[in-house]
Amino acid sequence: MIIGQLPKAFDPRKLARQGRQFEGSLALEQFGQLVDSLADDKGEVKVSLHFYMSEDHRVILEGSVSATLKMICQRCLDVADIPVTADLRLMGVLTDEQARALPEDFDPMMMGEEPVELVPLLEEELLLALPIVAYHPPEDCLAQKSFTTESEEEAQAFAEQVEEERTSSNPFSVLAELKKDTTN
Repeated sequence: MIIGQLPKAFDPRKLARQGRQFEGSLALEQFGQLVDSLADDKGEVKVSLHFYMSEDHRVILEGSVSATLKMICQRCLDVADIPVTADLRLMGVLTDEQARALPEDFDPMMMGEEPVELVPLLEEELLLALPIVAYHPPEDCLAQKSFTTESEEEAQAFAEQVEEERTSSNPFSVLAELKKDTTN
């Protein structure tokens, strides 16, 4: 296993035949499209890759990519550290037909004559793993702590009251009364 230096571009066939493994990190600022949706481009992306050939001689790339990304919390509008991890299970394909025929647990990795660029491949996986809406955990969010006018006891009592009213008042009870009147 090679630790540290990740290739900028690679030939998936060659690395799969060699059974190569890589671990390392890349500067977050290299991921331009991803950085556009973040509050800060400081940090690193941790990468673990394993190339191998399947039993039917197909190129497989498995691994993971992870980073702690600084995104804007949509509750309090402060910067939140959001951990993002994407697991990779890619199978090499040459055509769109082969991509459509892949087993369900694999995503396609288009291979051609040119080497595959590593950063765009990893960036796509991280973009797909981003949360739809970024939030702090409730206990860390300023909005959760500062935008309430009642104490926790009052909020709990109100929640219990609402639940009691919901379970005790059945909107169909009027219909039950009407049915009783017609049967008499």
